[in-house]
Amino acid sequence: MSLIPAEQLKQIFSVEAKFYHAELANEKILMRREARIKRNGVFTTRADAVIVMINPSNCAQAVETAKSPHDAAWVSTRPNPTQYQLMNLMERQGWNLVTLINLSDICEGNMGNFTLIENRFNKAGVPHSLFQEENAQAREALLASADHLIFAWGSSKVAKRLAAEFGLFHGGSPEKPFEQAKALVAAESGFPRHPKPATVADRLIWLERMEDLLR
Repeated sequence: MSLIPAEQLKQIFSVEAKFYHAELANEKILMRREARIKRNGVFTTRADAVIVMINPSNCAQAVETAKSPHDAAWVSTRPNPTQYQLMNLMERQGWNLVTLINLSDICEGNMGNFTLIENRFNKAGVPHSLFQEENAQAREALLASADHLIFAWGSSKVAKRLAAEFGLFHGGSPEKPFEQAKALVAAESGFPRHPKPATVADRLIWLERMEDLLR
């Protein structure tokens, strides 16, 4: 089975996200608590899967932001290449709704800048992740709203550090209370493979292996 073209996927699925901001020293930091991919024309409140990746994207599309994730409204966003890959998985599985969350809510794609911002959150004692204890109740509710939990944050140094810090993944296997999580573990790193490898051939391999894992 080949990859479905992006133009075709955009007719089948839509993407939306919840943006908010945190305030540090009177500066607003853009955050995203969650995003979701929905099959057009299908209405459901239960997700087929929650997928955990490293950090939010599509953040440039945020317009107005709420003061907290609890007040944030859903905003339509343009799909990115990783989300197109996940749409391919949804088509193969017959899924209608997937929720995307991250090891951190901080909207910053540059890992050097991300670490500087993260240090400011930590020094101020302000949580920036759904996986920190301050957000345990919201996290449990979100994870309970889906049939599957998939780890897919890749093997960057920042991802490895955050996953270990939050007790999510050690030695190639999920830790309690996340032992139900599924992941395609890279032998070379011992961490979950990202959904969108560099080549089309590897993207197809990821999809095929994830299908096997979900059976």
